[in-house]
Formats: sequence, structure tokens, C-alpha cells
Amino acid sequence: MPTARTPAVALANIATLFSTPKVKKGKITSIKIDNQSAAAKTIYLRDDFTPDVSVKVAAPGAQTIAKFQATVGAGLTADIMETELKNKEFLGDCKCYASAADAACIIIVDYSLE
Repeated sequence: MPTARTPAVALANIATLFSTPKVKKGKITSIKIDNQSAAAKTIYLRDDFTPDVSVKVAAPGAQTIAKFQATVGAGLTADIMETELKNKEFLGDCKCYASAADAACIIIVDYSLE
């Protein structure tokens, strides 16, 4: 099972954790947020993708869908397991950002491509 890891980055420097190929769906199986910084951080995951052209939509626009949000207190670690992440499917790029950039806050995501 692949794992992606990033320090907390601000929206302006959003991190791509993984990209889902067109014929698959990305599913997150666990998230670990290790916030050893001096302040609480809110972590956001979103799905960025562009749908395929169809009979009804000749030129579909890019889509950004919020998928996950969690706030972790200073000096704490949060483990979010698969049972809490049901229906978190990604059709494009799994993007991650935080309320503030901080190298002392690490986000680790385990995922699968199905």
C-alpha cells in the first residue's frame, strides 16, 4: 500500500499527495497527523480533477471538492483510520494543505488505487 508524506504547507504552496489515473479511484485508508508545533493546525484534503468530455458537456471545467478536514492541537498526534474515512474517493489529485505552514507538523496518508 503506497504512503505519501508532507509537512504542513499553506494553501499557496498546496502539496499533491498522490494522483489518480483516469481509470482508477484513489481511496485513503489512514491518515496520521503528527503536530509537534506550538500551535493547533487544521489540515485539509481536497480532490482536484477535470471530468471527461461527454455528450452533454463538451468542455467540462476543473473541479475542486473538499474531502477531509481535521484540527489537531499543539503537541498532539491524530490517527484517523479507514472506518472513519469511508467514501473518501479521489478521482484526480489528492491535495493537502494546512491552516499555516509548519515543518513540525507532518501529514502521512496511506492510500490505494482501485
